Amino acid sequence: MAIVVVNEIPQGDQSFYEEVSARLLPNDQLPEGCRVHIAGPLNGGWRVITVWDSEEQFQQFRNEKLIPAMQELGRGDFLAPKIEANPVHKHISA
Repeated sequence: MAIVVVNEIPQGDQSFYEEVSARLLPNDQLPEGCRVHIAGPLNGGWRVITVWDSEEQFQQFRNEKLIPAMQELGRGDFLAPKIEANPVHKHISA
């Protein structure tokens, strides 16, 4: 079942996002299982919204790619952002 993941990073900003996404989304290529990736500012931080084919694929990406990339960049202090994952009822795109 597809899920939508809302990741709110309280002290995040565009430069932080660009630094991490350069490693995770080379040439803006989505990782396997990710259908949609949206990112932008949030009052006092940064928000990333993604849609995944399954929670298992998101967890695998998080554990094998996201966390190691953040640790390599010295951003381990951002590893506990507010993350919410919920089932997708309907997804319509152009």
